[in-house]
Amino acid sequence: MQTDLLLFDNKNIDRIYFLLEEIYNSSDTMSELFSDKFPDMDSCESYFQGILNLHGGIVLFAVTGQKYIGYLAITPRHQRKIKHTSELNMGVHPGFQGKGTGHFLLNEAFKMLRIDKIIEIVYLMVRSDNTAAIRLYEKFGFEKMALLERDTKIENKYFDGILMRMFV
Repeated sequence: MQTDLLLFDNKNIDRIYFLLEEIYNSSDTMSELFSDKFPDMDSCESYFQGILNLHGGIVLFAVTGQKYIGYLAITPRHQRKIKHTSELNMGVHPGFQGKGTGHFLLNEAFKMLRIDKIIEIVYLMVRSDNTAAIRLYEKFGFEKMALLERDTKIENKYFDGILMRMFV
């Protein structure tokens, strides 16, 4: 089945919201709870629109047929001295993980970044036990910068985080 790329469109906020709900609720590797980050569809729409309002912000969705299967957001930092840097956040629907969706989104986003020439460095945080994501990021050219010991706590269990970066 063919995967297409869509830019953010608030007309499809219901599909986007349900995609995010599926991703966040199917994995404990996300650093935030879905209900905290997106208490309703309006907060979801505001989140993505806020990224697009920043110079160099990118929001992409992978779609197959009518189904949203993944998202990627690159949020530029707004402070003058670090506005050439950004933060990457992405997720793939559990039924489409390991099928190239993440690579597709990263590839398309970095094409856009190289054309725009606004963002020079992309940072991301990933849990150290999320080996599939780490492998994808490393294949794509991200390098590990730091290990953040006991960065995430779920109930009484701690997980390390890894800070990664890639020069565009």
